[in-house]
Amino acid sequence: MNLTTIGDLEIRMDKQSGFVSLTDMAKLQDPKDPNRIMGRWLRTSSAIQFFQAWENRNHDASVKPPDFGGFKNRAGENNFSLSATQLVEAGATGIYTKRGRGGGTYAHIDWAINFSNWMSPEFYVLVIEAFRKWNDMLVGRNELHRMFTRELAAKNYGLITGEKRRRPKSLLPDIDRKTKEVIKGVGDQVLLERLQDQMEADILNLALWNMTALQWRSQYPQLDSRKNMRDYACSVELQALSSLQVVMRELQDQQFTQEEKLHHLREKAKLFLDHYADTDDKQHLLEQTIEKRGW
Repeated sequence: MNLTTIGDLEIRMDKQSGFVSLTDMAKLQDPKDPNRIMGRWLRTSSAIQFFQAWENRNHDASVKPPDFGGFKNRAGENNFSLSATQLVEAGATGIYTKRGRGGGTYAHIDWAINFSNWMSPEFYVLVIEAFRKWNDMLVGRNELHRMFTRELAAKNYGLITGEKRRRPKSLLPDIDRKTKEVIKGVGDQVLLERLQDQMEADILNLALWNMTALQWRSQYPQLDSRKNMRDYACSVELQALSSLQVVMRELQDQQFTQEEKLHHLREKAKLFLDHYADTDDKQHLLEQTIEKRGW
């Protein structure tokens, strides 16, 4: 469960669905009985018309959207009431109720904005500002940040390859011509440098994602062969990767073995991820990214 602040209120947001707690929002007007506030909003004709329009717009094309005509016909009657449970039973997908710890009524952000507009213009403005900031962090600004850190990670890759390019051939071990990695027409030194570069890159992959590039491609085949693990990383992971590349360069200078490098970098990876995911939003972004890609 995540929290976002709207004015002086802390509003819960469900991690899995991304839905917002209407119960928490309703406490602004009635801390003791928020269900009464939500009930008044749900039964209004304008709210029901919004639910119908939203469901028609966002429903799966293969499934017939719910028909709230019966609710609309009764809106305004003194004895008419409408609950989130009734909406769900009628086929609504933009709202649901949750029992137990962290329970309450949760709804899509669009529904939450509509609810805040009904509650008060002042609260409506606060909600728009809060959700715009939240969306900017998780979608807009993060994508720009991800692009920047992706470029930085690519730039830092030169830290672990550039120095070897300038080493004399005598410092490189002999390559076994019987290996399957031999590529015809490629000199021994260039070939060995490529293999060493790939080995260093895979140590970073193992440290951060616990698999090599080959293992990743085998387990998660890609339609675009140019894609690699870093294309699916979030900004937090790419920042950690950039820092790991700097550490790798230091380990190279100190002539650590490959096993020692991996052990040291794995410990650093955990520290860097915790360091860069230093807010609830960034931690949520990291968890969302991992859950979405499945590795």
